[in-house]
Amino acid sequence: MFRITLKELAAKKLRLLSTALAVFLGVAFLAGTLVLTDTVMNTFDGLLVDAHEGTDAYVRGDSPLDLSFGEQRPRLDSTLVDRVRAVDGVDQVAINITGYAQLLDKSGKLVGDAKNTPMFGLNWVGVDTLNPYNLAQGRAPVADDEIVIDKHSAEEGTLAVGDRTTVLTRSEPREFTIVGIAKFADADSAGGATSVMFTDATAQALMGEPGKVDGIDIKAKAGVSQESLVAAIEGEVGNDAQTITGKALTKEDQDSLHENINGFATFMLVFAGIAMFVGAFIINNTFSITVAQRTREMAMLRAVGASGRQVMRAVLAEAVAVGLLASAAGLAAGIGVAMLLKSLLASVGLDIPSGAPVIASSTVIAAMATGLIVTFMSALLPARRASKVPPIAALRDVAAERTGWSKRRTVGGLLIVSSGVAVLLAGLDAAKPATVGLGAVAVFIGVSVLGPVLAKPVSRLLGAPLAHLRGMAGMLARENAVRNPKRTARTAASLMIGVALVSFIAIFAASAKSSLSSSVKEDYHGTHIVDSGAFDGTFGISPRLAETLRHTPGVSTVSEHRIANVEIDGESESFFNGYDPTTIATVFDLGHTTGDLASLGADGIAVFVEAGDKDAPALGDTMMVTFPSGTKPFVVRATFDNSDEWVGSKFVSVAAFDANVPSPLDAQVFVIADSASTIEQVADAYPIAEVLDKQGFVDSKNENIDMMLKLIYALLGLAVVIALLGITNTLALSIHERRREIGLLRAVGMSRSQVRSAVRYESVIIALFGTFLGLAVGFFFGWAMVGALKDQGISTFAVPTGALIVVTVGGAFAGVLAAISPSRRAANVDVLKAVASS
Repeated sequence: MFRITLKELAAKKLRLLSTALAVFLGVAFLAGTLVLTDTVMNTFDGLLVDAHEGTDAYVRGDSPLDLSFGEQRPRLDSTLVDRVRAVDGVDQVAINITGYAQLLDKSGKLVGDAKNTPMFGLNWVGVDTLNPYNLAQGRAPVADDEIVIDKHSAEEGTLAVGDRTTVLTRSEPREFTIVGIAKFADADSAGGATSVMFTDATAQALMGEPGKVDGIDIKAKAGVSQESLVAAIEGEVGNDAQTITGKALTKEDQDSLHENINGFATFMLVFAGIAMFVGAFIINNTFSITVAQRTREMAMLRAVGASGRQVMRAVLAEAVAVGLLASAAGLAAGIGVAMLLKSLLASVGLDIPSGAPVIASSTVIAAMATGLIVTFMSALLPARRASKVPPIAALRDVAAERTGWSKRRTVGGLLIVSSGVAVLLAGLDAAKPATVGLGAVAVFIGVSVLGPVLAKPVSRLLGAPLAHLRGMAGMLARENAVRNPKRTARTAASLMIGVALVSFIAIFAASAKSSLSSSVKEDYHGTHIVDSGAFDGTFGISPRLAETLRHTPGVSTVSEHRIANVEIDGESESFFNGYDPTTIATVFDLGHTTGDLASLGADGIAVFVEAGDKDAPALGDTMMVTFPSGTKPFVVRATFDNSDEWVGSKFVSVAAFDANVPSPLDAQVFVIADSASTIEQVADAYPIAEVLDKQGFVDSKNENIDMMLKLIYALLGLAVVIALLGITNTLALSIHERRREIGLLRAVGMSRSQVRSAVRYESVIIALFGTFLGLAVGFFFGWAMVGALKDQGISTFAVPTGALIVVTVGGAFAGVLAAISPSRRAANVDVLKAVASS
């Protein structure tokens, strides 16, 4: 049986290739993501080791929050520096001051994109062994108007040593002379970040606080271990700070970086999983068809003594061979995919230092195991069917077609769909993505089970116009799609998945855009929004801009918005907001309010309360808000019931915000003014500030949505390509099966052109069947998601009719593309040989 399997594979090379291609593409994407992730982690791990090589101990603020890489900690009193310097075992000490600083090029444009890459300002560390940056050109800054910048930013902004340029900070824009260009360890930048390095005094003035530092780097004397040095420093600083070893600091930064990279990897692996899921349908369909076509062959094997188990093992051996070959090829191609993904990241500002690709053993195991398991499991049911072929089938013609309808299939399919819908809705309600994904997979499987039940009537309906308009070719196409509903449904299932996801994303995006537009028109009463694009408080607009606008003629109302990460009553609050309580109700419709917003003061908080919510906080209640600097009580002094998607579920006054969050920046400034030009005259000095009217703000946010859509569509394109391969593969196999039939048709007068048309139209029917199923599933997913996110501001369900029409037309066109090769093969069938075959 093993020899027979090998001969079968050798004899059917095209079938082997077409089946393996689906596995190859999915595994290549999976391997590419893993290779890129491992390469990035390995490269940056090495850079962080080099950057912290001279640090034996690090003193920093001790925060009650669980902070990760790059987040704000409480600052240290600068008197600690001298106390640490005096500790026995300390050799050298350097202070760290960090904050927001954004570099402009010589034409006044921003260098880099703050929305995608960090913008750092820091002091130039004068102790070489403790400085993670190395001068590549020029010298260190010594005057207040001198800076050093990273090499990547210098190249992107075409800046050189000696150039004068402007830097944005939380203060007013200032001009500086570039006196040096530096590298982060051996890399041109710290992961694509723009780094601007000042003298200690300038850094403290622009980004720090008087008498405060962000951290203290310490180099130990020879022979002093990091652990003993930390113990000695802890004995001196006590509870005033947190002291860790250089090794712990490096490990902490590496772990935080890994967490961020793993988030990207998870996002990419989702699309690799979708590709493999689609590929599974194709593999299953291919083996189902080939088993049906080889029924007589398998029956003959059973007649000459082969057991059902041997036949099953032979089919599974073919699947294993396909899986191994395709997975190995996909793993090799993964290196190229990793390089493509690296280029994609570089295009959005994430500069990954060059290095040899890292192919970890875990990547090899994951890629090979995934491809093999998916192929094996997809071929399992066809193999079982092959094992049940009776020996008597060798003595008669066996029809490959099977009926698509059965009571068991209908009931089972409905149960699976119902269960999937229930799980999906439960996951949306509980905000559990894994549960949502499980429910979505169940829905896809359930619809696929029901596919053969739907295929016959729907294909007949879709083919009716073709039969009427295209005559014999159209009628044959319709009948070929109808007579084997299982095959039609299995072929369409792979396309259904891609179309469902595309239509779901399109509906969700349209709903988000519509909700934003409605909200701006109904709830925002300002005339303009000065937007920085910030969403987490790590960058933004200098508060000086809002202050200047308040004293600008033609501007009647100014309300700034600041963001921070805190905990409220032990729960993480990613978007904790600060507003001017005297103006926020002027620029936003807060609905029914209780209490007094103007009385928030330094310890008051305003809370969103839905009507009828008996568990909501009441006036006078106390909330414990944990900032990096500590936990403080805030009293509920006001409630509101509208515009929470704009102002957040909780906010404090700007004064309270600034008292607890160091170096605050404005994310947006909401303005009521006579004209945009009045605001622009002030905002021109701050290039990060974009002055927008209501429609301009909506358009700006829609552009961000559209950019994300393009990326998602590009990634989903792999699944669609695999689906098209499935249609091509199925048609090619069916042409082989119907070879005698095509020969007879040609013998009685059917032209080559009509044969080609019949195959193309059949492909279009199959593609449209999959497209309409996908549209239905995607429509449901979109509706469910919008309903679940109603409280998050996405309250309007919108159907992008134009986009869905494009998807439908695209589905039909995809059917034409998939049929090009099979239709030519069908048209070139040798009539005499085909009629003579049986």
